[in-house]
Amino acid sequence: MDTYQQTIKSYQEHAAALAAKFDAIPSRTTHIEETFQLLKKTNPLVIEIGCGTGKDAQIILQHTDNYFGFDVSQGLLNVARVKCPSATFLVADVNSFVFPNNIDIVFAFASLIHLDKKRFGLLFKKLFIAMNPLGIVRLSMKYDKKYKALTKQDEFGTRTYYYYSDKEVLALAKGFKTLKNSIEHFQDQDWIELTLQKSA
Repeated sequence: MDTYQQTIKSYQEHAAALAAKFDAIPSRTTHIEETFQLLKKTNPLVIEIGCGTGKDAQIILQHTDNYFGFDVSQGLLNVARVKCPSATFLVADVNSFVFPNNIDIVFAFASLIHLDKKRFGLLFKKLFIAMNPLGIVRLSMKYDKKYKALTKQDEFGTRTYYYYSDKEVLALAKGFKTLKNSIEHFQDQDWIELTLQKSA
């Protein structure tokens, strides 16, 4: 089993404990509202990668009825379906997921942190094809000055994380320009907070 599959296995096996951990983290209300304001479109099609327990979906659904979230963990999605019974959720892996066309917004809050450079670059090729012109991607990634991998074993299993500099992320997000780029410190970790827009 490779490191990525081991990471997925950990999310599936420790869903209940992870759900409690994730729900203790504040929702991304400000980031979500800012993204909808930037797009300025009524009822846009929104995809959330790694939607987890649906705590951010609750905020997103205040701005659109056209929402779809997916995650690798059935256990996390069981929680999400209770919180957002009218929303569409699916168990899926971002690497094999077939994105629909005409996407307006993609949210990926700390959900791409297990992707190496190859997988990350391939994802953005798929997003460029699937998204509408001027569509927006809002994502957060673990930050370091230089790309690196770190495997961590704790009460939630064994998971491998990838750290990026903002320049490395932007180099892989071909066809997208930067609207916002900042480094934020949260829970003893620096995060790249990026808002990207597909070219017209």
